[in-house]
Amino acid sequence: MISAAGRRALDRYALAAREMSASSGDRTAREAGSSVEFLDFRPYQPGDELRAVDWRAYARTRRVVTRLYRAERTIDVHVVLDVSASMGLGGKMDYARTVAELVTYVGHRDALTRVHTTGGDASPTAQGRAGLGRAWTLLERTEAVAGVPGPVEGVRAFALSLPRVRGAALAVVISDLLDPAPWRPALVALRARGLDAAFLQVVSEDDLHPPEGRFEVVDVETSERRTVGTEEVRAYRAAVQAFLRRTRAALAQAGVGHVLLRTPVRLARADGTDPDAERSALAALRRARVLVPR
Repeated sequence: MISAAGRRALDRYALAAREMSASSGDRTAREAGSSVEFLDFRPYQPGDELRAVDWRAYARTRRVVTRLYRAERTIDVHVVLDVSASMGLGGKMDYARTVAELVTYVGHRDALTRVHTTGGDASPTAQGRAGLGRAWTLLERTEAVAGVPGPVEGVRAFALSLPRVRGAALAVVISDLLDPAPWRPALVALRARGLDAAFLQVVSEDDLHPPEGRFEVVDVETSERRTVGTEEVRAYRAAVQAFLRRTRAALAQAGVGHVLLRTPVRLARADGTDPDAERSALAALRRARVLVPR
């Protein structure tokens, strides 16, 4: 559950996506448009209309900037939480739930929003306080479970479960992305459904830098057991960095947003809120431009 301070901070932000919908509506998407409400400045680019140039700013700064305006669009927001077994390690599921709660809080305020898990569960599509309560109830009872497909197949199945719609919506995928399968089938499915996507990759310190020593390790996805020593641990560290680079490159090539989130130190309060996780998650969502200032 998000703290009162966390909610106050979130009230200053809105969800962002490159394309929200091709149809007009009564909810607001944070993208450049032609409505009368000012959104932001950006440097002038060839092709910008001269009437959008802020000549007063040019007179003051000698820099040519274009004024951007807020577009009125109908949007759908889908928050997709990976519940495969590896998410149960290193505090990843707890942190992922916090990230999902932040996104759904903003989403239900501004748009039709739905929470999905890669296990096939989903909250009702809704907007407003009542819908937020049902979404958070689903998140709070969600745990990582064995036997659930990995994130690639889970995201693909989520995308294919949606109807084909005109325009676009935003899918925020929260997962450790630890899957040997290539991401192309899932990315193709997202594109086929017209979804603008942001991948928030949640990893723990043990995922990236496991301690050296001699251990018996168990693969939580396959139950395979293996004895490893220092050399295997060092080889794993190199392999996981290569995996992160490949995953980041595949998402970037597909034009999909990506940010790496590391599980924070636990500082949970007696009321169950975790201000450290909230601050870390909010900062990460701002860096990924999933959230932008209102």
